[in-house]
Amino acid sequence: MELTPEIKTAALDLVEAMKQDATIRRFLAAKEAVENDPQVSALETQLIELYQNLIARQQQGERLSEEEIQAFNSLRYQLRVHPLIAQRENALAQIKPYLAQISDEISYALGIDYTTLADAQCSGGCA
Repeated sequence: MELTPEIKTAALDLVEAMKQDATIRRFLAAKEAVENDPQVSALETQLIELYQNLIARQQQGERLSEEEIQAFNSLRYQLRVHPLIAQRENALAQIKPYLAQISDEISYALGIDYTTLADAQCSGGCA
């Protein structure tokens, strides 16, 4: 689906307006703090890779050991209680209702369910 210049302009205006919102700025700052901390970002990458590995192995029918599950849970807990991660997750929880409201307003303006449209557009992979 090709977007009209008007829709592209409106989308860019929306992005700029959202960047001015204090709640969004808090989330972006918290996200950046996590990304800029080498230890935290490395732990988060390690957790994601470990999770993907464990899931793939389980899907192949392999039984995971208690030690592996405990190591995963320990790493997940270590990240969850880290102040930077907690701050980011708290900020994310605060913006979710705001983003849902924006989605509803876009859907109303377009006359279609924006979330469904976005999902269809991203079925090939969106970043």
